[in-house]
Amino acid sequence: MKCKKYTMEDALECIIDYRGKTPKKSDQGIPTLSAKSVKNNYIDYSACYYISEEEYKKFMVRGLPQVGDVLLTTEAPMGLTARLDRDDIGIAQRLLLLRGKKEILDNGYLLCFLQSPKGQALLKARESGTTVVGIKQSEFRRIQFDLPDIIIQRKISRLFYTIDEKIKINNQINENLAA
Repeated sequence: MKCKKYTMEDALECIIDYRGKTPKKSDQGIPTLSAKSVKNNYIDYSACYYISEEEYKKFMVRGLPQVGDVLLTTEAPMGLTARLDRDDIGIAQRLLLLRGKKEILDNGYLLCFLQSPKGQALLKARESGTTVVGIKQSEFRRIQFDLPDIIIQRKISRLFYTIDEKIKINNQINENLAA
């Protein structure tokens, strides 16, 4: 299989980072995700907090999330990923929101890659910190990786999605049986 080498910066349409910004919380409004909300391949919406619509408009100026975007935790813990299943949310600190360039990087493939041992090793190789390790956006942008053709990426992404959906169904069946 032929691959071409890219940096994350060259393969991504956008890297949205709200590091250093904390929105004012509200009792209700727009759900806002932090690193606590992102598990591997799963978003725990019960761990989110809320911001008002006015705060959302003031806060989300670096870019808006879209369904299918990939979330990556940058610290505490670093390297967990999930794919957005809705776009009516805010993104807070310690998360990168990633979107591949249309004909270069499929978001589903990006999710698979970042979860893979190779992807995790590339993240770990660029981490910094002692008490709390993490990755800076500038270091993330420089990660180099090999990308197969977009058609192959989409096939891998579909296969991964199908397997993941089967796992979710099996987990729901197990929960029902346990109840």
